Amino acid sequence: MNIKIILLGLFTLSFVQCTTHTTDTTIGYKFSNQETLVFEDIDYPEILGDIMQIIKIDSLLLINDYYGDSLLTVFNLNSNKVERKLLGQGEGPNELISPLEVLLSNNNLWILSRPIHQLNHLSTQSIHKTPKLVRDLQVKTEADCFVPLTDTQFVLSGFWKKRYAWMNLQKSDELIEFGEFPDFWEAEKDIPHLSKAMFHQCHFAVNPQKHLFASCSYFVLEIYEYDPSGKKCPTLKFKKQLGKYQYKFSTDEHVVFAKMKEGCDPVSVDIVGTENHIYLLTQDPEQRKQRNILVLDWKGNPVKLLKTGQRVMCFAVDEENQMGYGIIQDPEDKLVSFKYNL
Repeated sequence: MNIKIILLGLFTLSFVQCTTHTTDTTIGYKFSNQETLVFEDIDYPEILGDIMQIIKIDSLLLINDYYGDSLLTVFNLNSNKVERKLLGQGEGPNELISPLEVLLSNNNLWILSRPIHQLNHLSTQSIHKTPKLVRDLQVKTEADCFVPLTDTQFVLSGFWKKRYAWMNLQKSDELIEFGEFPDFWEAEKDIPHLSKAMFHQCHFAVNPQKHLFASCSYFVLEIYEYDPSGKKCPTLKFKKQLGKYQYKFSTDEHVVFAKMKEGCDPVSVDIVGTENHIYLLTQDPEQRKQRNILVLDWKGNPVKLLKTGQRVMCFAVDEENQMGYGIIQDPEDKLVSFKYNL
């Protein structure tokens, strides 16, 4: 896969990534402050499908369903009713192909339809009425996940030679690759970048107030600072190994393969960000089917461990009201709420 990198001559120096950052050399986190969560069932009126994400906006939960006829459902927490269906499965005006990656930034919901590499957005105001899906552009086929930094500035993860690609929506062909793939495992330096990219697929959270974004894969957390004006590439501020790992991989660039070996540490599977904290959904070290929530600050420091005793599939938080919402398997998927204290 060849990516054409266009560096604008007058701004070449602006794109040089700063090398001053903090790498925490310890592995994983230890928490002196812990809390055991208690879940309360939410009376959801429909059968839950394969829920990939939930996003909270005011008194509403947006539910991202992999298999549903409706891919994005608006659920009112006050009335316990489904208010409307925003996106259907298909190729019509307000339809997309699942799975979707959905992130909230400012007043827009940005939506990547991963199978067709289509970046779209909805105004958050449209969730209260008939939605109008805006199809922004066809992203490069190498892209896997994304994070909106502003309404025009994006970071993409995927199968690049570098860890990420930085893109301006107004100049979408001018991708700037940046960041290094992890090499915490001693054998990793010689592994092909495509296999590294597959193993270290990541999810994102953004903090527009502090101009930071976080990237989390199974075993690695990174925090970057970005320029809201879009004049320079994001710069790495913090990097940490979350657990020990090894993986099998292919050396054939035409057959990309990466599979975790037995004996690895617990993995992190989801990330949620607020103005003050990063929340990581991570396997419990003793009961791997259960998942805990690690609360960190935006410098990468540990704040609190939220023990769930459940298999949490995805979650959202309302930090102002110290409330969380999630999908748990018990044994069937169900929608729950929980209180917590920071």
